[in-house]
Amino acid sequence: MLFNSYKFLFFFMPIWLVGYFLVCRLGIPSLVTCWLILISMLFYASWNLKFLFLLLLSITVNWLVSETMTRLRTKLPDTQSMSLKIKVLLIIGLSFNIGLIIYFKYTNFFIGIIDNLGSSLGKIDGIILPLGISFYTFEQISYLVGVATGKGKHYSINQFLLFVTFFPHLIAGPILSADELLRQLRSLNYRFNVRNLALGFTVFSVGLFKKTVIADSVATYATPVFTAADHDEIISFLIAWQGAIAYTLQLYFDFSGYSDMAIGLAKMVNINLPMNFFSPYKALSIGDFWRRWHITLSRFLRDYVYIPLGGSREGEVRRYVNLIITMFLGGLWHGANWTFVLWGGLHGMYLCIDHGWQRLLKLRGWKVPSNWLTLLAARSLTFLAVVISWVLFESETLEGVKNILRGMAGLNGIILPLPEDLSTKLAILSHFGIKFGTEENFGGIYSVALILSLLAVVFFFPNLYELMKNEKVALDVYGHLEKVTSRRWIWQPTIFWAIFTGILFCFGVGFTNGHSKFLYFQF
Repeated sequence: MLFNSYKFLFFFMPIWLVGYFLVCRLGIPSLVTCWLILISMLFYASWNLKFLFLLLLSITVNWLVSETMTRLRTKLPDTQSMSLKIKVLLIIGLSFNIGLIIYFKYTNFFIGIIDNLGSSLGKIDGIILPLGISFYTFEQISYLVGVATGKGKHYSINQFLLFVTFFPHLIAGPILSADELLRQLRSLNYRFNVRNLALGFTVFSVGLFKKTVIADSVATYATPVFTAADHDEIISFLIAWQGAIAYTLQLYFDFSGYSDMAIGLAKMVNINLPMNFFSPYKALSIGDFWRRWHITLSRFLRDYVYIPLGGSREGEVRRYVNLIITMFLGGLWHGANWTFVLWGGLHGMYLCIDHGWQRLLKLRGWKVPSNWLTLLAARSLTFLAVVISWVLFESETLEGVKNILRGMAGLNGIILPLPEDLSTKLAILSHFGIKFGTEENFGGIYSVALILSLLAVVFFFPNLYELMKNEKVALDVYGHLEKVTSRRWIWQPTIFWAIFTGILFCFGVGFTNGHSKFLYFQF
């Protein structure tokens, strides 16, 4: 069941909300928790019932391990110390979680590597990736580490069930900790809050509009280009740039749209999920980009991979090695394909260059002038680096990556889709290798106008959370909103915003395609 499906919008969501507020009227928090768990399990079971049993198995094992570690911890004099038994249990729990991901996500990938070395194992048929397994496994890993180190609280089985299964974040994040969710439930007044409902519905409607109206529309200019490249077709200059930039926009509006919908749904029932995007294409460096893009994944990789590897504590060389390892693993997390591994490695190199540049500025005492020209250069260079990296992310084959990048570099030629009379007047350009004609996957003036309009939106328009800076609709992980000044079009519970939200929702519903899944569902 997709958030952008009629079944969810007009059947599941109303039943969930009405049931929630009816149960809240009874004033028994445990019943509210049970309702949220039940409805979340029904939501997940609607995808595939057998995967619900896998989810429950994962929850059971992780909770039992954390329960045992908690009992052992009560016998320790120091709450921050770890006994040998706790360490062994933590290793068992981590091995179980990582083993699940490896089996369902990487078994055939590793078999393929072994086969390429001369073996003949053959891929295993019938392995289907369970929806959301990467996300709920990461969350349970963070929970186990928190309990084992004494930095996180252990919760009852009902609370733990709610933390993992709460359906707005279950399928594709945001990735959060148990404390971030359950601490709110302990202090929450279980009652109807019309302001939170209005805020949540506004955020949800913006996310729905992003997905169905923007992301799905611009996808028509990206998908055919990458498909052609993966089938070893020659991609010319304009087509390559159209596909690369269109996919850059599609991915942002698709995934940020999902995150907004998840955050909006949670807000309707008085819960704040972590912010997951904050205008990432306005970033001035790659480090800044990763503090704005998929924020909760960046935080997880920092806290549970980069810092445990040693972070920057063991010298500059080790720091760069740790950055590359972390981003390699981040790339592999996205999928069992060499293109994802290379994408992660490329971003690791980007981060090393970024940190190296910052270190050089500090050592030399250089100060980069903070004017519009340097800001424009920094933002443009960062955006260009990100666009190039998305080519690896979207391509299914290394041959497809090569075809797109060669086209972007102009090595496959430049074809201008001009009318015959105009191409005759510009025939002199043919001496410079420029050809004239029409191309199958070029969207023409409409695609150019759409892409330029969306670039203007991501570069110059305030994002959703800036417009709602006076309202706490999400947990601000990096304090982005602390530096935001007041804006003229700030959200308020007024007729204008009610009408605006209604228009967004109607357009979102009108463009709904029940077969259009969110891109991050494949991860």
